Amino acid sequence: MKRILDTVHGYIMVGDEFINHIIDTPFFQRLRRIEQTSIRSVYPSARHDRFIHSLGVYHIGSLIIEHLKNEAKANEYWGETETTMMVLYNSYLAACLLHDIAHAPFSHTFEHYYGKKSDLASELDKSINNKWFSKDLAIAREKDEPNFHEYMSAYVAFTQFHDGLRDRMNLDPEFIARMITGIYYSEHKDSHQIHNCFISLLHGRVIDADRLDYACRDVWASGYSTSSIDLRRLISALHIMRNSDGDYVVCFESNSLNEIEGVLNVKDFQVKYVINHHVVCYEQWLLKMAAETMALKYYPREDNNGAIALGNILNVNSIIDHITIPGTNFVIKNISDDDIIFLMKQNDDNYYYNQWYSRQYTHSALWKSKDEFYHFFKNVEKNKTLKHNKFEEEVKRVLTESFGLNSESIIILEAIFKPRVQMNSLYLVVANDIVRYTDIYRDKKDINEDIHFYYVFVPKVPLIKRSDWVNYRTKMIEVLKPVMVDLYGKPK
Repeated sequence: MKRILDTVHGYIMVGDEFINHIIDTPFFQRLRRIEQTSIRSVYPSARHDRFIHSLGVYHIGSLIIEHLKNEAKANEYWGETETTMMVLYNSYLAACLLHDIAHAPFSHTFEHYYGKKSDLASELDKSINNKWFSKDLAIAREKDEPNFHEYMSAYVAFTQFHDGLRDRMNLDPEFIARMITGIYYSEHKDSHQIHNCFISLLHGRVIDADRLDYACRDVWASGYSTSSIDLRRLISALHIMRNSDGDYVVCFESNSLNEIEGVLNVKDFQVKYVINHHVVCYEQWLLKMAAETMALKYYPREDNNGAIALGNILNVNSIIDHITIPGTNFVIKNISDDDIIFLMKQNDDNYYYNQWYSRQYTHSALWKSKDEFYHFFKNVEKNKTLKHNKFEEEVKRVLTESFGLNSESIIILEAIFKPRVQMNSLYLVVANDIVRYTDIYRDKKDINEDIHFYYVFVPKVPLIKRSDWVNYRTKMIEVLKPVMVDLYGKPK
């Protein structure tokens, strides 16, 4: 047993088998150099990484298991045996450690370069080679799940850790892959109900070990103030019980709603004010453009497509093996943030990298938040998606005609505000009955559609006073008001 001191959770106790077969490997140690978030341009102290986050998820997972052990015994292991439950418990802990094992550099910014989801799904499907998994994977894909890094992490966990997990730790590699990706047992649902509960405890739609750790850790590392979360109280209110349909589900005592709301409020705050902050969006766009520009220097034959070029660097080989950059002696192994920065530094004429690295931004946002946008354009209904296939075309047309700007100099970035959670998946224990949250709080609609929003960045002009910029921006807003009426309707 190893004791690891964490600034968020205190001491984390990790069993030797997890140290030897998972943590002390090149794949897991790589996570020390993968940023947890993409927000350091606004919150410089957010220097935490996927390594300590994964240990934190393991710690919360161990607290959940210790809480559930007595309950499992009292309920005759929910139809399982003590032996099968031990395999389940330890498989869950392994999945907690491995859930981000193949995460892309720079948080979520680069994971789309791993390739098409269909290709990632095919590789995972072939590696597991189980017809029941294939059917359940097809069901998940219909919902556009899992995410890019989850596919890749499940693939790396299954292919690179398989023998250690199965032969030396006596765990279930397929079940671990399911927990990482959130692929539930549907074909054999009745015989795997407890397995599905543990899948939801790592990859849930409301509360899970992953969400609980980053909700606590991101707040601590970044320094912003929002709701506090009493982890111990929340976990003590967690149960696995049968619902009215006779299915085992994860549920929470109704007196823990305050803690649940705390978790959801943290997530809401992060999405609205942190992840989709206008500076974060601009800085991450610069980073992607800088990396694509770098990749085209080494892979110029990719039809001038920076995304395809960067995909030659960000792939499974650069994670589990190595790649050699063409025309150089650079070998990239267990790719991390450092490797991307190193490669970008080799090109002095990388305009986007120089701007990103120096933070000498060349553009300013016309509005800095959704609140400002709705203040300027009162005809647009609040909290509705702004997704419109003519937004960019019309905005650029009016700004170029009215102010003589070059259309290519206007940058329009899309921010996506994801819904809180699927509230109809939250079960509560009320007077010993298991009920859905949405059955009690009918006014809490279960809205799961992404809300799309746009930021418009225009070139900075050499103005002397701040008031000059305010006046310049005001004129731009005025000429855009008729555009917003055309796109989204007349003022109410």
